[in-house]
Amino acid sequence: MPRILHADLNSFFASVEQQYEPNLRGKPIGILKAVGRTCIIAASDEAKKFNVKTGTTSYEAKKLCPQIRLVPANFPLYEQITQKFIRLCYNFSDVVEVFSLDEVFLDITYTARIFGGPLGVAEKIQSSLKSELGEYIGCSIGVAQNKLLAKMASGMAPRRGILVINNTNKADLLAKVPFTEVCGIGRGLTQKLAALGVINLPQILNIHANTLLTHFGPYWSKQLVKMAKGEDDSPLVTVKDLAPAKSVSRTYTLYHDTTDIAQIKALIRNLTEEAGWKLRQMNLVGRQFGLTIRAGHTAQSGHLTTKVFTDNSREIFEKLDTIYNRWQWPNPVRFCGVWVSLLQPKAAQTQFLFSEDKKQADLLTVTDSINERFGLYTVYPASLINQTIIRPEVNGFFGDKYFRLV
Repeated sequence: MPRILHADLNSFFASVEQQYEPNLRGKPIGILKAVGRTCIIAASDEAKKFNVKTGTTSYEAKKLCPQIRLVPANFPLYEQITQKFIRLCYNFSDVVEVFSLDEVFLDITYTARIFGGPLGVAEKIQSSLKSELGEYIGCSIGVAQNKLLAKMASGMAPRRGILVINNTNKADLLAKVPFTEVCGIGRGLTQKLAALGVINLPQILNIHANTLLTHFGPYWSKQLVKMAKGEDDSPLVTVKDLAPAKSVSRTYTLYHDTTDIAQIKALIRNLTEEAGWKLRQMNLVGRQFGLTIRAGHTAQSGHLTTKVFTDNSREIFEKLDTIYNRWQWPNPVRFCGVWVSLLQPKAAQTQFLFSEDKKQADLLTVTDSINERFGLYTVYPASLINQTIIRPEVNGFFGDKYFRLV
């Protein structure tokens, strides 16, 4: 029988801060995306006791817990710890799926016996985590016969605890698990199920197939039945299984609406700089360039496709600037997104025909090597002088896994 292990780092962002900042240990802390942001993206165990959680505003958090410490996120550090955790997991299996920034699946079907069985693997991962990453960074672990049950188990396990789902306890746990701990059943499905009087998984099996089909469609009507039985045949998606990137993008939401054309164009240039850098890191080039801007209920999106591939951030910005100028956008801007698609390997490009193109490519190589050595945006476009630099960040779902992991 397959054995799948799911490890979920507890209160990850907050735990990392407590590990590296001793004055935060044992105290309620809320992590903000950056200084000036007002939405908490992670909370420590101590803060959660006051009902402070992800999505709580800083104003609400201070009302719930006046002594809370609000800390700006350190995304480079979080990614560094994630990468260390991934490498640690490879000590116990060569089949590892990075599910998100703080979650991994391991297939331990053929390696568990080396470490004393599934429980032995789980215990050794926890002890290795403590010794290699620090005592304040812990994880809950679930072990089961498939991914659905393993993730469910880690969600139901105690903090820094282990829960194994087997044939003996599976039915009981399926009846007890809240929908919030069932991967795939989000708020929308939960509401639809509640409207049918369904509040737990086994009750789904009492609904007639035609009723399920009417309310949930051909896919989810069958999927919900499988979930209710604890069935899941989805494989682990390892790094070698990741599909090549089809696009590279970067989005950002400003702190306030702006109508300042210089600030808007600097924002586009800044995001384009990162998108181009990612392309060059992955040895890819693209020829379709897109831009989206919005504020409130007004939005505009468009793209431009060329015959020439590029990974040059300046050239990409010139295309996006053309798009923006065509719009003659009369409204404020709060959100901006840039993307590059129709990608191909850089090695497939023909050699440069003109010396100026070769010079620009060499300049990018030198710039990237300086930024790699001293930190991104050590060297940056002059148009960003006197502007607040928006730096790369990794999101909770590791949305650009191919860039981060391959």
